[in-house]
Amino acid sequence: MYVQDKIEEYSDEIFKLLDNGVHIYFCGLKGMMPGIQDSLKKVAEQRGESWEQKLSQLKKNKRWHVEVY
Repeated sequence: MYVQDKIEEYSDEIFKLLDNGVHIYFCGLKGMMPGIQDSLKKVAEQRGESWEQKLSQLKKNKRWHVEVY
């Protein structure tokens, strides 16, 4: 089980929270982020949204937090 599996499983709830001001935080190995980003992009596209635009807004509003090593 990977984070991206849970992102896809709970995508409706995750994107509802993102639309309502939640902060999202990822911490861990740098190698996990491409899979997570791909999963978020896939889900956004399935919803008819642009992940790049949503991510840009999250970063602009300081709601996207990533600490990887």
